[in-house]
Amino acid sequence: MNCDLIIKGKYVLPMDDEMNIIEDGAVAVNNNIIKEVGSAEEIEKKFVAKEAIDIGFGIVMPGMINTHTHSAMAYFRGLADDLPLQEWWEKHMRPMEAKHIKPEFVKESTELACLEMIKAGVTCFNDMYFFEEETGEVAEKAGMRAVLGEAILDFSTPSAEITEKAFKKLFFQLDKFKNSSLVKIVLAPHAIYTCGQKNLEKVKKLVEEKKLSIHIHISETKKEINDCIEKNGISPVEYLDKIGLLTERTIAAHSVWLSDKDLDIYKERGVKVSHCPLSNMKLASGVTVLPKMIEKGIVVGLGTDSVASNNTLDLFSDMRACAMLHKVNNLEPTLVSAKEVVKMATIDGAKVLGLNKEIGSLETGKKADIVTIDLNKPHFVPINNPYSHLVYCANSEDVNDVIVDGKILMRNRGVITINEEEVLQKAKEFKI
Repeated sequence: MNCDLIIKGKYVLPMDDEMNIIEDGAVAVNNNIIKEVGSAEEIEKKFVAKEAIDIGFGIVMPGMINTHTHSAMAYFRGLADDLPLQEWWEKHMRPMEAKHIKPEFVKESTELACLEMIKAGVTCFNDMYFFEEETGEVAEKAGMRAVLGEAILDFSTPSAEITEKAFKKLFFQLDKFKNSSLVKIVLAPHAIYTCGQKNLEKVKKLVEEKKLSIHIHISETKKEINDCIEKNGISPVEYLDKIGLLTERTIAAHSVWLSDKDLDIYKERGVKVSHCPLSNMKLASGVTVLPKMIEKGIVVGLGTDSVASNNTLDLFSDMRACAMLHKVNNLEPTLVSAKEVVKMATIDGAKVLGLNKEIGSLETGKKADIVTIDLNKPHFVPINNPYSHLVYCANSEDVNDVIVDGKILMRNRGVITINEEEVLQKAKEFKI
């Protein structure tokens, strides 16, 4: 049979239910669909490909999924570091956003973010910010998958002088990307402390009418918890559940300060979590109860948050931080295994975004979102456990090739869909 592309490597990690590792394996792709996954010998007997990628001594795996970003903040990298979240956001980020955030800024800053993510093996990202129509255009041009939510707040933002305009932008974006194979639009009320009950109830109504997902910050800081309990007598999770905003389509970013009752609500409602360990550590927001979430069967993906609070979009860094943070925080080295963390970065990330029927694993019939990792380096050998090496040894520079929707975006570290030199030069010239 003819196919467009065969990707081969020493280790293929399908990330399917069996979690088996295929040694000397390959993936056959036709158009944008995975046709078969198996041994290289079997695949090459069965298929004749127009093009082949052979990583040799390397890993072939699903593209990684960043479940919480503010991608257009890439130009704010290193701004106002080492500050508490409230001070960082109110005294530094918001004034900078008021000064700089315009469509052209979002376009150029997102180009930098997409370039960084592609080079780090991220093939899909979940974004909340302003002028998301610009972000969507950049993502499509770069060939990346993007789940986008225009931030909804009670007060004026760079893209909406009044909240009503943010809702209008949602409808505009839904129409603009209705036929896109790469961009999905969601609702993105920022948080309970920036989006009051009236607008949250409006979000709930739209969720029911349009069958959209919700992307929202929940229980990120101790202050958020205390303020909510003082004002409403219940936790943020209980408050949102009372409004009816917690469903299987809710993506709960951060979710650091959760009680056992909150966890039960998440489990009962099918809420999905985006865990952002490095951002939470850098802003000293706290350590989430990830082992309890795993024990309860709550679906958790990984997110970097913005580069203004991380300071990169490199999921390898967050994978390593995730595995180590919960071990030391609980004084238990068996918690959060490397295999569990790789799942969070791939198939579980797809589940968080409601895209697991299309992406997140290498299985026949799924979209061909694939990355290769070059293991032929001193910090990888010998190979005793590929999952362990991805979490404890790998970094973004080890990503060699990136394919999204069957299209090659990066080959041998060279990005094809973005003019890297031009994007870097614009970023170098940006002045705060």
